[in-house]
Amino acid sequence: MEQSVSHGGNVYHAARLLSRDPSDLCDFSASINPLGVPLAARRLLQTAIGKVQHYPDPQGLALVQAIAERHGVSPENVVLGNGTVELIYALPAAFNIRHGLIVGPVFSEYERVLTLANARVTHVLARSKDDYRQPVREVLEKVERPSSGWSKRRLPIEAVFLCNPNSPTGRSVSRNGVYRLLEAVKRRNGYLIVDETFVEFCEEKSVIRRAACDDSLLVLRSFTKFYGIPGLRIGYIVGTEKSLWRLRNRLPPWSVNTLAQEAALACLRDYRYKERTLLFIQKERPVFRRALEGIPGVRVYPSSANFFLVELPEPLTSHQVQIVLMKRGYLVRDCSNYPGLHERMLRFAVRTSRENARLVKQLQHVVQAQP
Repeated sequence: MEQSVSHGGNVYHAARLLSRDPSDLCDFSASINPLGVPLAARRLLQTAIGKVQHYPDPQGLALVQAIAERHGVSPENVVLGNGTVELIYALPAAFNIRHGLIVGPVFSEYERVLTLANARVTHVLARSKDDYRQPVREVLEKVERPSSGWSKRRLPIEAVFLCNPNSPTGRSVSRNGVYRLLEAVKRRNGYLIVDETFVEFCEEKSVIRRAACDDSLLVLRSFTKFYGIPGLRIGYIVGTEKSLWRLRNRLPPWSVNTLAQEAALACLRDYRYKERTLLFIQKERPVFRRALEGIPGVRVYPSSANFFLVELPEPLTSHQVQIVLMKRGYLVRDCSNYPGLHERMLRFAVRTSRENARLVKQLQHVVQAQP
């Protein structure tokens, strides 16, 4: 018997638990663009099906060139992946990472890949009292602290993993803040790996162009969240040609399928969709936040992305509320399993105005019904 949903975006698992069709569920657990798949990508997918009779372009050159042009870098500075997860899994072996520092609370796969590589893991966690502001100062102290010896416990930090904006907190670091981290990492001959999956919602924080000319910086990007195509699995990494040469040797051939490449290319060219998305989020995000804050006892943390981290009032737990809302057709992310968070934390994606209002109403009923 399957148990409760433990990760965001698994509508199929939830549908099986409820014996319902996935289309009947409203998914707030994965922070996917509520505008849906861009029209340009929809049209292209309908006409590109004939191309699947051939192997995909192993380099994805047309898409790589478009990405490079978008960011003002060279095609040699871009490598595609089957989602950013595939690229993340290749990093420890490609760069011989034996000790990684993870800025959290954050996506669990960073720790998992380091553990699988038998690397030491150090966490620096943001705190509730600071509204989960990214702990840049604490990270700098950890990186710059002198180490001696070569036992596993004494290895210097060789890589820092920073999600900017962070998921699940939504907090972001300024470009100058990231550069401070980069300089500290460079002094230790290490790598700063910045996951910019949500940075389209605050593009001024991006350091992607710097990655093309600095061997110590690698930047991950995804088409999943902003363009609403998680089922196609398409992401990329930007770095220097020297760094990416090491990474390419760790990736399987043809990992990015033809339809994913074609759809991503159409997404990049759909400028109107990007404008519509940013306008929608800028309008709906504060409305959603105020509505959530209007529920007595609920605390909503600041966010630069298209989701909010929410703290429930006692004695409610995130697991309890997740289950109740799921039974009513609303999927939300229980964040109690993130290191640094506790059993009353949930994450809500920003969806359409109507869907947001319905979720707030349901959450209000649950909170008010507590003894």
